[in-house]
Amino acid sequence: MQETEILWTELTWGAVSGCSKVSAGCKHCYAERLTEDKRGTTAFPNGFDITMRPWKLDEPSRIKNPSLIFCNSTSDWFHKQIPDSYRDQMFDAIRSTPRHRYQLLTKRPELAARYFATRAVPDCVWLGVTIEHQLTAHRLDTLKAINAGVKFVSAEPLLGPLDLDLIGIDWLIIGGESGSHMMDPTIADVRGLARKNRKGKWEPNPEHTDWIRGLRDQCIKFGVPLFFKQHGGSRPTSAGRLLDGRTWDEMPTKPGAMPATYVHKKLDGVGRLKTLEIHA
Repeated sequence: MQETEILWTELTWGAVSGCSKVSAGCKHCYAERLTEDKRGTTAFPNGFDITMRPWKLDEPSRIKNPSLIFCNSTSDWFHKQIPDSYRDQMFDAIRSTPRHRYQLLTKRPELAARYFATRAVPDCVWLGVTIEHQLTAHRLDTLKAINAGVKFVSAEPLLGPLDLDLIGIDWLIIGGESGSHMMDPTIADVRGLARKNRKGKWEPNPEHTDWIRGLRDQCIKFGVPLFFKQHGGSRPTSAGRLLDGRTWDEMPTKPGAMPATYVHKKLDGVGRLKTLEIHA
């Protein structure tokens, strides 16, 4: 279990690692870079290849404080190479620790639907799909058909305008792409929510800011809490996280969605930690 710089969660849990690319949002995958850089090490002996890590299955039981735990920082639990028998073990670990809230994010909701056709989604699971552009919006329909208590959408990296039917969705995350590849203006101009200005400083890309505003307005229309994580750039914080002069740090409001005690990160416009608030 690891503390994390991901702004909308508290801990990451890597009971499995590795994945493969399925859509445009995967092109510059940070998890691939991270795991391949550590290929051959104790942490990631197989790099980005699918690797079960059963020695981590008991980690949630060691965390006594109710926590938000993101399960897919270097993996997708519904990758076809992960056997259901091991998936069952991961969900057994979740069911045995209902004090936590587990954030599961997938680009393969059809495989999640197949799995949950014969199994209940634990009450403490938030189930989400990544939708980076309109061509992957069909993932939302598949998510809606799964009987999860909290359903969410991650539009990260946001690669174009999105028109989504958010009825029945409990949370939406927006994030711009970040990484060293964004130093290439031919990439940043096409994919980025951030770009460098004439002075060499990162700033929100005005040509793409309407992508964010469009989703913000849809969240307001449907009453969906919004977390705007970053404009991105060479680093997640390069161009800050202000949208029209304010931050958006909303979390799901459905009763029972949040842990009994939650350490909420209060962040400034560039993602620096200002204060921690304890919510009971």
